[in-house]
Amino acid sequence: MKFSKKTVSVVGKLLMAASLVFIILQITRHDIDLSILTSPLVIMGLFLTALVFGLGIVFAGLNFRWLIGDITGVSVGRILVIKAYCVSNLYKYLPGSVMYLIGRNRIAFETKKVSHAQVAFATVVEGVLILLSAIIVVALSVTDEAIYYVRQVNIPHFVWIIAGGVVLACVLLAVIFRGRLQVWSRKFSDGMKNFRLVSRVKRLGTCLLIVIVLAITYLVTLMLLGQQITFDMVPTIIGLYLLAWLAGFMTPGAGGGMGVRELVLYMFLSGYLDTGIVLSSAIMHRLITIVGDVLAYGFILAYSRARK
Repeated sequence: MKFSKKTVSVVGKLLMAASLVFIILQITRHDIDLSILTSPLVIMGLFLTALVFGLGIVFAGLNFRWLIGDITGVSVGRILVIKAYCVSNLYKYLPGSVMYLIGRNRIAFETKKVSHAQVAFATVVEGVLILLSAIIVVALSVTDEAIYYVRQVNIPHFVWIIAGGVVLACVLLAVIFRGRLQVWSRKFSDGMKNFRLVSRVKRLGTCLLIVIVLAITYLVTLMLLGQQITFDMVPTIIGLYLLAWLAGFMTPGAGGGMGVRELVLYMFLSGYLDTGIVLSSAIMHRLITIVGDVLAYGFILAYSRARK
């Protein structure tokens, strides 16, 4: 079924409106103790942190454009890709956590240079590279600490039962749909043929930069809320934050890792840093990322209109 650009535009605006509604609902759900905002300088610092995060999202959109070019050999319009990327990034707050994948396919609607399949494939590759980047940072910084903290946490038996059930269900699904998985695997291998080793290294490098900037915004949030940070603590905090981010990223149905990231972050850092600040920073950083996502969309929207 083919859709006109006008239809796609209307659907996109409706999704954007729904995303903003859900974002507002998520903000109102957080019980923020405003007394932590001790001075105008702290407020300004938190806003600038959100601004940096928003610029990071814009850069991630630019990286996605480079990725499409690396895979397809086609140069797609910079504004088109970044705008679609930033808009679809807001869709992640919608229930189900899959609408942002659909939102990116607007790139294929707006240009004949790339297909929907190529945009979807680039999205999968980007997800793999970002996951790999976060895992690399975690492995280099906090592998021993993560194992120690996991051993110290008294995890209820029912959690292990649920986890085991999920693993078993994944194995059964893999066996049942092994034929389809083999087809997808071949398609993935075919798509990667045009993605040269040099390009893979470049994109992995930019994804590493993106996840490190994300973690640094949390580190800055901690410091703005009063946590004393020494230089030797920086790698551990960055690694544990990205470990919590990975947990939220990989949890199905958690829009933007909502709730999961904060819980894991509190679990890992509450014994390492001031408990009250960890709790406040987890909630405050969530709000910073939400504001940053909206700012990223505002940046590219204003820029695209200024170019007309």
